[in-house]
Amino acid sequence: MKKLWLFCCLALVFPTAAGAGEKIDPTDFICAELVAMPTTTGEPSLFEALQVDGYLSAQQNATIADPTLIAPLLEQVYVACQAAPTETVLAFWKKGREGLTVSEESPWRADKTTCGDYAANEDDGSGFVIWLDGYNRGKSGTGASILESDSTFNDFMAKCKAQPKDLMLDVMRSSAKGGK
Repeated sequence: MKKLWLFCCLALVFPTAAGAGEKIDPTDFICAELVAMPTTTGEPSLFEALQVDGYLSAQQNATIADPTLIAPLLEQVYVACQAAPTETVLAFWKKGREGLTVSEESPWRADKTTCGDYAANEDDGSGFVIWLDGYNRGKSGTGASILESDSTFNDFMAKCKAQPKDLMLDVMRSSAKGGK
């Protein structure tokens, strides 16, 4: 689990085609875009996958981020996307999530994780920030994001550090910019 979240942290530090400041809209992110993205590892981008999974989780009222599901699900969706480039990634993601069980063991929860929880385990939680941004956009319906720019992301992180007892989601809601 730590390796997956650490990889996602590296995606923020060394963004490729879609790093901080280049968020996706999970509702119209099509398969051709996913398949065409350059990668540094030869694997599809986890950065976008985390946004899509967080968004779908919000739509399904699922508050737990389970990093063990992301990589295998991304692989499955990537293969499906190669055959249907005009479909949305979200549609395949939703099909892929059907019947999967989310681990109750995950410490990363939209409705419970505080900024202090994150600060105590930043290395393991970096991917959760990306997932939670997708979740926030799915719940709010506005598209407002902390991934709008490096400045917006850094402002969120500073606010979160200053408010360790607050839910990350609440701090994110007050920090998110942009939208549809």
